[in-house]
Amino acid sequence: MRSEIQKELRHALRSGRFIILLVGFLFFALLTPVMLKIVLPQVLASQTSRELSAEISNMMNMTQIGCIQSYMGDVFEIGTIIIAFTLCGLTALEIRENRWVLPLCAGKQFGPMLGAKLLVFGAALITIPIIALLADYSYSGILFGFEVGVMPVLYGGLLQGIYMLFLLACLIMWGVLMKKPVPAGFMTLATAFGIHFSSSLLKIYEWTPSGLLAHANMLTPSLDLTLFVPLGITIVLIVLMMLIALLRLKRMEWNTRNI
Repeated sequence: MRSEIQKELRHALRSGRFIILLVGFLFFALLTPVMLKIVLPQVLASQTSRELSAEISNMMNMTQIGCIQSYMGDVFEIGTIIIAFTLCGLTALEIRENRWVLPLCAGKQFGPMLGAKLLVFGAALITIPIIALLADYSYSGILFGFEVGVMPVLYGGLLQGIYMLFLLACLIMWGVLMKKPVPAGFMTLATAFGIHFSSSLLKIYEWTPSGLLAHANMLTPSLDLTLFVPLGITIVLIVLMMLIALLRLKRMEWNTRNI
């Protein structure tokens, strides 16, 4: 599996996918404090009277914690889109462009090939949200003052990263099933947003991967029993989606895969 990991790492670096993901997350991490501290108050001040503007300013007395939580909310909405369309060709494009024919002829197995993708890009998707959240924490602390320690931020970033690992497994599975990058990206978005909105509507966050985001947003680094339920369900879903992708690859007619 070592050769598969090296191949995925080289491909990710050459294609610039790591850079796109990192820049995308960092952009919104640094933009959120500026929007809340400078841009939004100025826009409100220009659209309202002085007295009403002062009242709105008092009502919007943003803090570092509020800024961090605002960014973490954006991570689900915007970060999911960035990941879905940056990595939508992770498996779909390789199947469509016949990139797995030579490795298969050389005796490679589907399991290590999929595992290498999950390991390399999963490590990136766990690391990047932590880096972006630390950047948001630092910049919002400079603008609003530091109100929370770094451990809750690391804890929240780790939970976000595990949720991103769930999105990666979705992309791998839908890429194998759809064989087309853009439809695989849209199906991943439909899966993620569908689970999230259903969880919100039915109040079942603790029984879905969205519960990880809810726990991350609390910024309370504690391993209580309510965390283990969404964490366990997320791990089970990741394993299940990878098994579905593996079984589909083994049953695929490779001489007609581009049809």
